[in-house]
Amino acid sequence: MENDPKDLEIKKLKKDISISSIKQYGFILLFVAEIIFLIAMFTEFFNIKNPFSQSYASDKVALLHIDQEITGSYVEHLIKSIEEIKEDSSYKALLVDVSSPGGSPSASQEFSEYLKDLNKTMPVTMYVDDMAASGAYYIASAIKPIYANKNAIVGSIGVIMPHYNAGELAQKLGVKEDTITAGKFKQPFSLLKEMSAENKTYIEDSLLKPAYKNFVEDVAHNRNLPVTKIQKYADGRIYIANMPKIQGILVDKITNLFKLKKEMKKTLGDVKFVAIGKRPNPRNFFHVLFQESLQSLLKGQWTLQ
Repeated sequence: MENDPKDLEIKKLKKDISISSIKQYGFILLFVAEIIFLIAMFTEFFNIKNPFSQSYASDKVALLHIDQEITGSYVEHLIKSIEEIKEDSSYKALLVDVSSPGGSPSASQEFSEYLKDLNKTMPVTMYVDDMAASGAYYIASAIKPIYANKNAIVGSIGVIMPHYNAGELAQKLGVKEDTITAGKFKQPFSLLKEMSAENKTYIEDSLLKPAYKNFVEDVAHNRNLPVTKIQKYADGRIYIANMPKIQGILVDKITNLFKLKKEMKKTLGDVKFVAIGKRPNPRNFFHVLFQESLQSLLKGQWTLQ
C-alpha cells in the first residue's frame, strides 16, 4: 500500500542514514583539510619542506651570511647548509653576504673553491656588507662581480703569525722552559724566548711566503687579473670599498643589500629571500684578532690577515 506506515518508516530511516553518512564524510573531509593546513603552517614556520605544497612553493633565494671567523668547522657548517637547500628545487640562487675579518688560509681556500664549483649549477651573487678582509676576501674573490656597500672594508691581503716573548716575565715568576725536541726546526719559536733570525727565516720561507703566494695568485685568477695588478694591493692594507683606485680590481659595483635584492628580483622574479647557515655567537673584528693572537700564543697558529 502507498501509505503503509511500515514503508514510510523504512523510507524515513533510509533518509536519516543517508544524511548521517553525508555528515560523517563531511566531518572527515573537514578534519583532513585542517590537518593539511596545520602541516603547511608548521613546515612554513620551521622552514621544513612541505610534501603537500612543494610543487606549488614560491621560488626562493638562499641568503647566506658569513659573519664569523673563517675556520674549518665554520666552513663545514656553511657547506652543509648550502647542500641541504640544493635538494629543494624551489631555491633558484644563492646570495652570499660577507661580514668577516678572515681566518684560516686552508678553510678560506676550501670555501672559495666550493663556491666557484657551485656557481656552475646554481647562480651565486657575492655581496660585501661590512667587511671582507683577508681570508674573507679570499672567499669573496671567488665570485665575480663583487658587489659591496660603499663603507665596507675590503683587502688585507697578507699572512700573519703573531709571536710574543714572555721570557722576562717568566724569569720573575721563576718559570723555565724545559722542552725536549729532536730535529733542528721542531720548535722554531717559544713563548718564553725571542725567535732567532734563522728560525724567523725558516717560518717565513716555509709557511708565510708560500701561503701568501697562493693567496695572491688565487685572487688574481678569480678576478681575472694579472698577479702584478693584485700585488699592488696585496701588502696587507685595507680599503673602503668605494675608493676609486680599487674599482674593478678588488670591488666591481657599489650598492646596498636592499637594492641588490631588488635587482635580483628583476632577473629571477618575485623570489623570497630565506636566510640559511645561521650559527650562534658571531664574533666581531677585535674578538677575532684577540682570539687569533691567543691561539698563536699557545699553539703557533697562523692566519690570513
